[in-house]
Amino acid sequence: MNVLFVTIAWPKKGNTNLYTDLLEEFKIRGNNVYVLHGEANDIDKPYHKETGENIEIVRVKTGKITKAGPVRKFISLMTLSRKLDAALKSEYKSVNFDLILFATPPITLSRFLRKIKKRHKAGLYLLLKDIWPYGMVDLGVIKNKGLIWRYFRWHEKRIYRIADHIGCMSPMGVDFVLDKNPDIPDKKVEVCPNAIIIPIAPRAVDKTIREKFNIPQDATVFLFSGNLGQGHGLYFLVRNIISLSDCQKAFFLIGGNGTHFKKLQSALDEARVSNAFIYDYLPQEDFESLIATCDVGLILLDKAYSYPQFPSRLLAYLKNKMAVLCAVNDNTDIGRIVVENDCGLSVNHGDDIEFQKTIKYLSENPEKVHSMGESGWELLKKQYDVRDAYTTIMAHFVN
Repeated sequence: MNVLFVTIAWPKKGNTNLYTDLLEEFKIRGNNVYVLHGEANDIDKPYHKETGENIEIVRVKTGKITKAGPVRKFISLMTLSRKLDAALKSEYKSVNFDLILFATPPITLSRFLRKIKKRHKAGLYLLLKDIWPYGMVDLGVIKNKGLIWRYFRWHEKRIYRIADHIGCMSPMGVDFVLDKNPDIPDKKVEVCPNAIIIPIAPRAVDKTIREKFNIPQDATVFLFSGNLGQGHGLYFLVRNIISLSDCQKAFFLIGGNGTHFKKLQSALDEARVSNAFIYDYLPQEDFESLIATCDVGLILLDKAYSYPQFPSRLLAYLKNKMAVLCAVNDNTDIGRIVVENDCGLSVNHGDDIEFQKTIKYLSENPEKVHSMGESGWELLKKQYDVRDAYTTIMAHFVN
C-alpha cells in the first residue's frame, strides 16, 4: 500500500517524534511511505526531496505557521494548500496513493485533502491532534462566531466530512467532536491515541549530568519540556516556582522554545531563584541524559481552554519512568487517566495552594514518585504502543 502522510510537524533529519514512530511502523508492515511536510523557511528552494530510513520526504517551504504571531500564521495558512499541491504534483507525480494520513493542525487544508483524495481515489484517516478553531477563541486570538472563526469552522466541518475516519487522542476528544458535530456518524470517530515505539527499557540514568547543570543530586526534579506558548499557562508555573524558592528538595527544569521563552526567562532571572533552570536548546546527548534524570513530568493546560487536549509530552515522561503532575482544566481527561492509572497526580490549573502542596508532597516522598514512574511505564506499554495505533488505523482499510 502507498501511504501519504501530510503534516507540518515532521522533525529535522536525524530526530524523531510520534509521527516518525507511526510511519516507521507502516514501513515495517510492508507499506511504501511518503511524507509531504510543510515547514517554515529553513530550506532554500520552494521544496526538495530527501530520503530517510527508506521513507521519502518532500519538505515544502511554507512560511511560519507554529510559534508565530496570528498575522504571520494566517498569511502562511492562506498559501499552504497551493504550495503543498505544487510540490506533490512535482515530486510524487508517478505515485498513486492508497491511503492519506493527515494530522491537524491546521484544518485549513480541507480543499487540498479533498482534491488529492479524489485524484488518487484514496482513503483518508484524520489524526485529530488539535481541534480548531476553539483554542484561538479561548485564548482571545479570534472572536467567537466572528468572520475568521466562521472561516476556520467551515474548514473544520468539511475536513470531518471528507475524512473516512477520525482518530481522537482520548475518549473526551471523541465526545467533544460528536457533540459539536451531531451530523457525523458515531462510528466514524474513534480513539487513536498518541503512540510511540516502546523501547526495551528506559534510558540509563547518567548521574553526572546533574552535576554538569548544578542540579542537587538529592532533589526531586520537575520537568516541563516542549512548546513554551500561551496555552499552557506557564506564568502559573513560574509564580509557583518563585513561591517555592525555599523548597530545596524540589528543582525545576523548563525546556523548549516558543513565543513566551524570553518572558519566562526574564521572570525567573529577576526573581533570582536558585532551584530552577530554563533552557531553549541543549545538545541532543545532554538533553536525553537530562530528561532521564528527571523525576516528575509536568503537564499544564490553561483553565481557559474549552476543548479537550492531550499533550504528547506525556509519552516522553512515561517513557522515562517519571511520575506525572497535571495542572489542567476540567475539559480534558489527561489528569483523570494519570490518576486512575496511579502514575501521577492532578490539580486544577490556577490553584496555587494545591499545586504547591502537591509539589512538596512529591518532593518529600521519593518512594511514591518511583512507584508512579513504574506504573507509568506499564501504562505506556498498555495504551500508547505504536503497533496498536497502526492496527486501529488499518482495520478500516484492509480487506
